[in-house]
Amino acid sequence: MKVLLIVGLLAVSALASHHSSDPTKDGEHFKGKEHDKKYDHEQFLGKDTAAEFDELTPEKSKEKLAKLVPKMDADSDGFIEENELKDHINFMQKRYVNNDVDRTWKNYKAEKIVDGKIKWEDYREMVYGSADGAGQELSPEYAKMIARDEKRWAVADYDSNGALDRTEYGCFMHPEDCDHMRDIVVAETVDDIDKNKDGTVDLDEYIGDMYRPDDYPELNGKEPDWVQSEREMFKEHRDKDGDGKLNQEEMRDWIMPVGFDHAEAEARHLVGIADDNKDGKLTLDEIVAHYDTFVGSQATDYGEQLQKHDPAEL
Repeated sequence: MKVLLIVGLLAVSALASHHSSDPTKDGEHFKGKEHDKKYDHEQFLGKDTAAEFDELTPEKSKEKLAKLVPKMDADSDGFIEENELKDHINFMQKRYVNNDVDRTWKNYKAEKIVDGKIKWEDYREMVYGSADGAGQELSPEYAKMIARDEKRWAVADYDSNGALDRTEYGCFMHPEDCDHMRDIVVAETVDDIDKNKDGTVDLDEYIGDMYRPDDYPELNGKEPDWVQSEREMFKEHRDKDGDGKLNQEEMRDWIMPVGFDHAEAEARHLVGIADDNKDGKLTLDEIVAHYDTFVGSQATDYGEQLQKHDPAEL
């Protein structure tokens, strides 16, 4: 349980660091002309369900997708419009977050939940093995994780009473979904990317966070085209004051822009890809034809393994 909690918390900042105000220019979503469909799968299905679909063959993916489509058609007119797709994406993401929070909350010992709240000391003891660190010999990496958790805990503690209720704990686990957690998400992301620890993110750090030459051995050290596109994005759009680095405000505009609706942007993006007849809405046939964008399997070697979860029950 400790490992799952720690991994989950680290994943939050990693995910947040790749959310931009323009998904079509996002380092993880679009790398030049290389489109990362995994992002679409997770947005459309939610992370947990996306993982289930990844273990299906193309045929089974199409079959389950066809059962899911009618659930999105709120007005039952036979078409999936952008607003219906947006509502579906929001539903799936909220369901994933709620399930994730419930799953970890229920793992805590009943005696540690007092009046529906858990204290930092009890959380630390259950996750890291000690309430105050006494007698623990921690590696620098482990100590950093605990310090980061404690800072995030303090921000999530909305009423500043030292304990988190179920709602506050949800913000602790998924800070990207809570407005008052925006600054801590930005701070954590800067800390991850800022290798020289000057409190800002320069161009090399920005590119280094998303591009590693070892991932492209076939290019023999030559950068993919999308990397140059990201360099231009940094200079022309991210670095608003033109000083060659991103400060906290510029990082905030990139990672968690105010007023930007990720579900709306993703819905528009998916319609743009799958709307073959360009009528502004999707049919069942269009969605299934582009199943690889929505739910396509990346692990066909799992054969005919079926998942217990039926999308028609969503």
